Amino acid sequence: MPENWTGGASSAWWAMPEQLPDPEAAPPASPLGSLVSRRAIYTRNGVAWLSVRAWSHKARQHDIAVMRAAKRALDPQVIAGAADELAHFAGLCLGPLPGWLVSTVAVGHSRRPDSFAVRLAEGVAERLGMPFEKIFADRFVEGVSHPKEFSKLPPLERLAEPNRPVLLIDDVATSGWHIEEALTDIRRAGVPALALAWISGTVK
Repeated sequence: MPENWTGGASSAWWAMPEQLPDPEAAPPASPLGSLVSRRAIYTRNGVAWLSVRAWSHKARQHDIAVMRAAKRALDPQVIAGAADELAHFAGLCLGPLPGWLVSTVAVGHSRRPDSFAVRLAEGVAERLGMPFEKIFADRFVEGVSHPKEFSKLPPLERLAEPNRPVLLIDDVATSGWHIEEALTDIRRAGVPALALAWISGTVK
């Protein structure tokens, strides 16, 4: 299971880069279901990623079903809302990233090259004024995405050799397995890489 660290209560509030967080302000409305606004750092086997939202324990099963429907439909409103949040968070944490590119983990269980995660990463790239490049080849698999099934996946295959730092985007990082795999592969090529996930973890 991934570990996580979160800041104090103010770390979950939304603030423009030029403003201080307003402790009286309400958290931003979720683009999907009852997702909780929670900026957090997670790690898996020494590989870290940042996330913006978490599942609500009470609404988790319902919201997972809603998310699956949004992914099947490639819901443009949900994708746009998630891209807005990730791009804003990237700006808050990282500032301008000249010379970087945006990519995503290998497409698998979605079984379509223009998956929700790919469109999300493209949206983040557009908002940040950065190029998008699909580094990893698709590896379509049947069934549902579950950590117990990941060991059966074929090794990553690169479509392109990354020649600049990479901002890796994922929609949902449950165990962080795919993020760890992708970041490790990119970094082994001698290229700096950071990862942002829209949803990680559960809040009671």
